[in-house]
Amino acid sequence: MSSEPTNAEKIRLLPWNTALSATNTIFAQFTFFGPAFVLFLSELDFTNTEIGFLLSLMPFFGLVALFIAPAVARFGYKRTFVTFFAIRKVITAFLLIVPWVMVTFGSGVLLIYISAIMMGFALCRAVSETGIYPWAQEYIPNSIRGKYAAINDIFSRIAAVIATAVASYVLEQSAGLERFMFLFVVGLIFGVIAVWTSTHIPGGGPAKEDSEEKSSYRDLLKTAQDKNFVLYLAAFSLIVIGTTPMLSFQPLFMEEQVGLSDSVIVLLQMGTLFGGLTATFLVGWAADRYGSKPVMLSGIILKLLLPVGWMLMPRFSDLSVPVAFALAIVFGIGEIAWAIGVTRLLYVGVVPSDKKSQYMAVFYAAMGIIGGISQVAGGWFLDLSRGISGQFIGIVLDPFTPLFILGLVLPAISIFLFQRVKADSDVGVAEFAGMFIRGNPFMAFESMVRYYRAKDEHKTVIMTERLGQTKSPLMIDELMEALKDPRFNVRFEAIISSARMPPDPRLVEALINILRGTELSLTVISAWALGRIGDEHALPALREGLNSEYRSIRAHCARALGTLKDKSVIPELNERLQTETDKGLQVAYAAALGNLQAKEAAVTLFSILKKTENEGARMELSLSVARLIGEEQRFIRLLRQMRQDTATAEAQAVIALRKKFAKSPNPELKTVIEGCADTLAHGEFEEGAKMLSRLISLLPEDAAEETIMRILRECGVRLDEFGARRVEYIVLTLHALAAVE
Repeated sequence: MSSEPTNAEKIRLLPWNTALSATNTIFAQFTFFGPAFVLFLSELDFTNTEIGFLLSLMPFFGLVALFIAPAVARFGYKRTFVTFFAIRKVITAFLLIVPWVMVTFGSGVLLIYISAIMMGFALCRAVSETGIYPWAQEYIPNSIRGKYAAINDIFSRIAAVIATAVASYVLEQSAGLERFMFLFVVGLIFGVIAVWTSTHIPGGGPAKEDSEEKSSYRDLLKTAQDKNFVLYLAAFSLIVIGTTPMLSFQPLFMEEQVGLSDSVIVLLQMGTLFGGLTATFLVGWAADRYGSKPVMLSGIILKLLLPVGWMLMPRFSDLSVPVAFALAIVFGIGEIAWAIGVTRLLYVGVVPSDKKSQYMAVFYAAMGIIGGISQVAGGWFLDLSRGISGQFIGIVLDPFTPLFILGLVLPAISIFLFQRVKADSDVGVAEFAGMFIRGNPFMAFESMVRYYRAKDEHKTVIMTERLGQTKSPLMIDELMEALKDPRFNVRFEAIISSARMPPDPRLVEALINILRGTELSLTVISAWALGRIGDEHALPALREGLNSEYRSIRAHCARALGTLKDKSVIPELNERLQTETDKGLQVAYAAALGNLQAKEAAVTLFSILKKTENEGARMELSLSVARLIGEEQRFIRLLRQMRQDTATAEAQAVIALRKKFAKSPNPELKTVIEGCADTLAHGEFEEGAKMLSRLISLLPEDAAEETIMRILRECGVRLDEFGARRVEYIVLTLHALAAVE
């Protein structure tokens, strides 16, 4: 027990901690921490103030952590926890003779008796949890803390659902104190099992003599100098003060103000449990991946809906039960997000691992004081506000309304404080929430699961493709991993999939690293991907790529720079285009200049277009010229129409010019337009090309801006030279004529 276990051993033995959580959850639900216990105290005719006092004993005794923390560190965290965890089960057994005490000694002694039981339990609980907090920081690896917390919570919630269902059934089928005694007995059985499972958890040995954990009482006070820790405590305290009284007296609110039966009130706990169960794994996964704060703050925001819903919910109505369940489910989702996020932040970002004993003791004691005060104040406040009634702007006012307002205002303030606590990631709440609404999150989670389950390269490539198709930022980590996969085809597909994603700094940086690498087949495609993503942070790397010794890299970098509208490279690309002899690079530079609408490159573009033999290259070059004018889609649409029905498409394009030149003072221009349209409609393309050239010659010099006129004059010359053999000049002519104002 003196040597700390390895992470592998910790992970192997974590199921024992899961078993501990599940069995202790059943014990807690059947005894002090379930809604049935508040109903039990109400059955004993205790006032709200008395109930609040009894409930406050649990957190109040947390104060002892300040005085016993050094001793616990010396005695050993595990030994302390197991010992006092067992003793508190023995103390719980004294609840079984409550009916006898009540009959024999009366209600006055009964309050003292139950107070004594709860004090003894609270003291043992405080001592044991002073050990479990630093022990838990030790035996759960930080790398899986969020994910494990989710798995652990799932089993605990399943156990709680079963326990709640049993408690509801028992309360429904019987009356009197006997029904509560049965629950206490069953709870004690599971409590003993929980003690046994706790003995199998590793670590938790006494602190070493030279360890900072083995501190004095004065070291506890030094934690107050840690502003981040103090800020965390302040924000946490607001949540406790705001929500604890409201939740503690929720069974009484549902019974007195809403009109629900005891069994239904207990079943509401199942709504909370089910809500949390649906989100537990997602929340744990998100906390490990995106950090604790965004998860925690999202949970607080959801928790704020509960008091609002309770104030607005229908009373003594058929809708009361379904509305109460719906609110419980939403609250359950918010509660698990809050719980996992705030606990993980405490362990990972707030408490130094080498000072966990004193920090955890102060935290536990502070929460005990705050929790105790909130319970006492809640009960007292509820009795004080007993006379409140009426309505305000449609909201029913009752004795519980002040508690609900407190549960709304204080957590809202805590959000601002938590935002100042040092985060364990750079992801903000807005960015975190946006991840679940951008792209296709459902497809994303399905693809993620199938990606990790892919058994061979072929299936992994297919799933990598699906990652990109989701367009969801939730898939960034998987794509980052795929970019480093040892299999070439997976890496290749990951680059393509990355190009389908919205811009992300990590993906852009990874693609830049590939671009600057030595794996040429991936370097080329990464340049294309950077252009498609459209992030300007890639510009420096793409400019560097223009000087690569490999022509394919230079070509793709040029195209990407054109796509990214980097006008700073226009002079360099124009100069390269005038001297370049490689056909592929000529087309690439031309495409980039066209995208950049570099009008000064028009003469060079026409010169290369005239000399190019390959039809595909000629069409791309003509598109580059068309882009100098703008309205790229018009050029593409006309080209597609011509491929389907050349005569009709060309004729309709010329007919569309009638209106444009209707007011021209030159009657011959109108005649040529009519004749050209008729000639092309009959499929006489050679004659039609000549008439298009004639139409251009009849235009006045100032018919359009200089670039358009330059393109038209060049097209006119080439139409005379090539006729209808070079269709790109016909398309360019019609495109440019359509741009004439």
